[in-house]
Amino acid sequence: MMRVARGLTLKELEARGSISATHVSEIERGKASPTVGALGRIAHALEMCPATLLEPITLPEVSITRAGEEAQRRLRWGGATLEALAGPVEPSLIGAHLMELAAGREPALTHHHEGEEWITVLAGLAEVRVLGAGHLLHAGDSLHLRAHHEHTYANPGTEPAVLLVVCRPRLAL
Repeated sequence: MMRVARGLTLKELEARGSISATHVSEIERGKASPTVGALGRIAHALEMCPATLLEPITLPEVSITRAGEEAQRRLRWGGATLEALAGPVEPSLIGAHLMELAAGREPALTHHHEGEEWITVLAGLAEVRVLGAGHLLHAGDSLHLRAHHEHTYANPGTEPAVLLVVCRPRLAL
């Protein structure tokens, strides 16, 4: 999803493009088809050419990331740094990312989406808040959640935290 890749919430896209967040959500989930006008407003909000939203994306059957290519797949999202571990394949149903949280960031990232997330802390300390409860995770701990609930990532520790995050469906980062 281009909106998520740019770190925008549905409400932020709504404000930028004068298009209902509910309608955009329905379009993203395949529950509604956008009009030409809606595509134009979404493209404007994403600061891109409307034709870009219409071009089909062809994905490979196999995706490999070689050592040394990791930096090309890094992006900042909120206070977190994410690195895709491999590119998407056709059809792309899951995605795996390394997430780095700087020490003391509170919260580094807040989001929600359809599907589920599975998190394992590889190094450091992380707090994942979901359904109003904070779950403190140490290196080696894992958490699995329904991702439609808003959830936040924070690092209450003094060293950077590194998490392996697997999402279904794949986040388009």
